[in-house]
Amino acid sequence: MNPIKYECPHCHDIIAGDESLYGRRVNCPKCQTAMLVPQAPPGAEPQTARLIQEPEAAAPAASNEGQQEDEIFNLSPVARAFSGQILLGVVFIGLGVGLALRTQALSWPRWPPLVPFALGVLLLLQVWARVKSCRYRLTTQRLFVQRGWVAKHVNELELYRVKDVTVDQGGLQRLLGYGTITVLADDDTTPEVHLVSVSSPAKVKELLRTQYRAARRREGVRPTEFLQSP
Repeated sequence: MNPIKYECPHCHDIIAGDESLYGRRVNCPKCQTAMLVPQAPPGAEPQTARLIQEPEAAAPAASNEGQQEDEIFNLSPVARAFSGQILLGVVFIGLGVGLALRTQALSWPRWPPLVPFALGVLLLLQVWARVKSCRYRLTTQRLFVQRGWVAKHVNELELYRVKDVTVDQGGLQRLLGYGTITVLADDDTTPEVHLVSVSSPAKVKELLRTQYRAARRREGVRPTEFLQSP
């Protein structure tokens, strides 16, 4: 039993005992006066225990693969694809300059040299407009073809719908390093997309192939899904 101590109310002597004396009538061993040992004090409320929880297994972070759309390339038709038109324009401009010098020497009218000169400038401006009014943009998810100068038309194709990519390159085109890429897709609105006069077409084709195969894997598309049943 646990020891206790209590004080005699008469002689104030400190008496030692054990907890079995709680609430009992006893005599003081010093003054022999009878007294009542008080009841056991109420026990202190126990403190609330802190619950220890095992850390929950962290939920796997949602993969953001395929969510972020990164740009792969942004191209325009190359000017050398219109080399014939450029050469013709330069010839006309040179002819106009030559006629202007000849006119000053022979006192001819001044307006005839302006005709070939203006025609040459017009041809060069047409090449510039054709190059700048067309853009081919590839991201990790889509292929965009933008055409038009004032009124723009944008054709968009989801890469996971692409079935195949081909390259067309003639002898002169191979010599000058450009060609046409044709993208075949399982899309009712855009079954074919043509990237005309693209520099290094074989390299561009491989970029397209890598991206559309990755897009298929993300979307769970199998190549056999594009095969038509007999």
